[in-house]
Amino acid sequence: MTDNREPGVLKLIEVLEDYCYSDKILCGHQNAGHIGIKMDVHDGTTSDIKVITGSQPAVVGIDTLSFNGYEGKFADAVKVVKNLYRQGVIVVLTSHMPNFSLGGPDDYYDYSPNVTVGDVGHRIMPGGDLNSKYLKFLDKIVEFCDECIDVEGTHIPMIFRPFHEDNGNWFWWGKEFLNDEDYKALFRYTIEYITKVKGIKSLLFAYSPNGPIRSREEYMSRYPGDDVIDIMGLDFYHDRPLKNKVFFSELSESLNIIFDCAMEHGKILALTETGLRWLESSPDGNYYEGLATKNNKYLTWFTDLLKLLNESEGGQRISFVLFWSNFSDSQFWVPYKGHEMEEDFLNFVNSGNVQLAPVFSMR
Repeated sequence: MTDNREPGVLKLIEVLEDYCYSDKILCGHQNAGHIGIKMDVHDGTTSDIKVITGSQPAVVGIDTLSFNGYEGKFADAVKVVKNLYRQGVIVVLTSHMPNFSLGGPDDYYDYSPNVTVGDVGHRIMPGGDLNSKYLKFLDKIVEFCDECIDVEGTHIPMIFRPFHEDNGNWFWWGKEFLNDEDYKALFRYTIEYITKVKGIKSLLFAYSPNGPIRSREEYMSRYPGDDVIDIMGLDFYHDRPLKNKVFFSELSESLNIIFDCAMEHGKILALTETGLRWLESSPDGNYYEGLATKNNKYLTWFTDLLKLLNESEGGQRISFVLFWSNFSDSQFWVPYKGHEMEEDFLNFVNSGNVQLAPVFSMR
């Protein structure tokens, strides 16, 4: 993607490209600046990873859900991003968009998981009855970008990752509800509104379908275009590990395919979401979505993941890996202080192949 974006964006692209060709991978964690289990403050100055390593994650995700109350408040989210940036952390802004067919004409629910009714993807486009409502939502993203500035008044560069896992059926922008061409049109319309209509020049843009990916044709079928995408990503979780024995081989295959696509199109490669996810009763008899609080039967998952990444061509070329959020002690994806997998995670980050913050100084 070539355009007139701000110097900080171009420098961030260079940083990410350098990590694609280095022997290190940037370690990321969703919501790490303001949500966690062992954090004593929630303003972006600490994190569960910092508590056990002494350093912030190299990459921290935040979501538009932090704008309206579901995962935080708008002013607090701005402060978190500013504090993260001061520490040399790369910020990824993901958007779990609401279902715009819900609520009144001028409001919407902050989060409507798995509510896919309403033909939303078509109705929010120009000419649709929900278009003005959608633009109101995008204007909030524009406002967020405008308020995320450093001490010199320069906009903080961020990676924007909308419409992720688009090949699934759990979001209204999924393949079951928007065909390939309509999805690409929505993605392009969204980016063009933010950048060309509203003039935001501080964002990189990521495309991140869900894994596994079986072919280049599959991955590229919904790709919005080189002129609007900087990062080719993949979301892929190791679900139900006691039953799923093929995750690592499928991850390797998927990353190798996406690596070929990224090389052909001159894009950055990233593992934009991953984690070990039980999604069932764990060995201690409780239900956990992410890691189990205790009695995990897979205590070397992080180091096994790193081994796979080091051994596969695509894994060697990813710029960053981002683990999902530590919402609570029954829904978390990164070990916290005192957790039985803390040692394995420390082995992961201290391997010599993983980078924590600071990643850069933008001065």
